[in-house]
Amino acid sequence: MKTKLPDACLQLTLLCIIFLVINMATVALLPIELSRLVRVSTTLLLLLFLSYHRGHKQLIVFLGILFFALRDSLIIDYETEFNKTFVFIITIFAYLLLVSVPLKKLRLSKSTPVIIIFVLTLIALNVFNVYYLSDVVRNELDTPYQLVLFFVQGAVLIVLGFVGFMYNERVEGKTPLIYLYFVLCFILSDLCGLAAYFFKFEPAYFPERAFYIIGLVLLVNFSLNQKIIQESRITERKREYLL
Repeated sequence: MKTKLPDACLQLTLLCIIFLVINMATVALLPIELSRLVRVSTTLLLLLFLSYHRGHKQLIVFLGILFFALRDSLIIDYETEFNKTFVFIITIFAYLLLVSVPLKKLRLSKSTPVIIIFVLTLIALNVFNVYYLSDVVRNELDTPYQLVLFFVQGAVLIVLGFVGFMYNERVEGKTPLIYLYFVLCFILSDLCGLAAYFFKFEPAYFPERAFYIIGLVLLVNFSLNQKIIQESRITERKREYLL
């Protein structure tokens, strides 16, 4: 069966290159408010691209990108207390949506409890490390609730990373690999954003934006790939029915 996936992938690759060039230029040359505006515009354009290719049928992924777009629109005026609080909340919900995508395909095994204990240990270590650095982080936050949300976001991100590794390990095909790649991009983007915003290491804004855009592009690719797989399965079922 012929599909439009190769054409869509080529278009997506070209868009990724264009978006990377534009965003790197805006980070380098424009005030941060305009750079943030370009960021949300990039997310919205990728959301429109996904809708054009009927990727919205993958509802969870579509909602995840929609949450990212809403989050990015709030980041434009990130320094206000309301926006900063809801950026944390929306990011947590977006990551949880992405965590839920492959859960049905991950079968429990004898090693699962060990993995869960290992993940919980990493989360505890992450909380300890962030708490140790909390004086630096707290200076950029407005309320104790934002610090709690900061901890929660870090914990959810760790869970997302392990779900990505488990998905890629237990399910064959390129789809789990794409999932793992965009998860790693979001993790690296968050780490670079932490260094750039909270620790004032401004050169980290460049990899932060680059990893974020590549992660979004891979997420769109993942959604389109899922759509093609589902359409193929439907066609195969129809053939079996006719036979």
